[in-house]
Amino acid sequence: MPQPTHGIQPPLTFLPPALNLKVVWVLQRLLPAIVRVRSPIVEITAHNVEALVELYRQFQAGEARFMVAFRHPSADDPLCLAHLLSRSVPQAARQQGVKLRSPIHAHFLYDRGIPLWAGKFMGWLYSRLGGTPIHRGKIDLQGMRSARELFVNGTLPIAAAPEGATNGHTEIVSPLEPGLSQLAFWCVEDLHKAGRSEAVLVVPLGIQYHYITPPWKALAHLLSQLEADAGLTSAAPNSSAPNSSPVEGTNPTDLYPRLYRLGEHLLQVMEQYYTRFYHQDLHQGTISPTESSSDLAAFATRLNTLLNAALGVAEQYFNLQPKGSVIDR
Repeated sequence: MPQPTHGIQPPLTFLPPALNLKVVWVLQRLLPAIVRVRSPIVEITAHNVEALVELYRQFQAGEARFMVAFRHPSADDPLCLAHLLSRSVPQAARQQGVKLRSPIHAHFLYDRGIPLWAGKFMGWLYSRLGGTPIHRGKIDLQGMRSARELFVNGTLPIAAAPEGATNGHTEIVSPLEPGLSQLAFWCVEDLHKAGRSEAVLVVPLGIQYHYITPPWKALAHLLSQLEADAGLTSAAPNSSAPNSSPVEGTNPTDLYPRLYRLGEHLLQVMEQYYTRFYHQDLHQGTISPTESSSDLAAFATRLNTLLNAALGVAEQYFNLQPKGSVIDR
């Protein structure tokens, strides 16, 4: 159970990486059970694993240093990566007749704030698995020095998410953080100063999630609830009614206009709120999801204007200067 915090807490201390191969071995053996118990993942498949086999061969032969830059749509991504490295790569290596030293694993970067909500044990575990923390949203010199050292001299490759955090989208990539490319340039520079000839590679790795059974019926029911809460008349038959067809109103082409209409309604409500109570100058109007792409672009413009105004109100209250993107702010 979360404990309440009273008063100002001291700054978060740096948790140095303390790779323990016994801990790695135990976690890799327990991985199938962890995936089954702690996640909704049913099956994991991997493609183009042969490329990673060759990269690990080069790394272990002293020919290359590399970073796995992975997509980060979900909090379950570490389990997928662990399966890829501990199961898929060794299996592909055996099929190719390539001998790799165990364990097939990687150092990794993680947000220093995770142990605050996940518990101190996770900080201990991440450290023993070879993780090094980084403070997002600020210049963390100690964290960057640790990651730089692991990239150049670590006994394993390193993995990090260029997006910096989960975004909940399999198809949409969030803005990329510049720190990972900077680490690669530093690695090249440090190797050159040391007279070493390893190649430096940044390896993109995609992660996608799929539903085994598309949840259109559940989404239609949820949309009906949201429309009722927002005071909108449902635009489709209630698929949860006893006499309704199991597919009635659950076609994804029918759900999108309803979702868009709900979003436009909530956008208009919030525009009116900030205009009335905070005197923000916001353009207001209505947009149909069937209109042209220029009108859809206008919807995105209105949303960004609203986000900027809402953040501006909070920044003004706390006497903060706007800095960076909407996410940074």
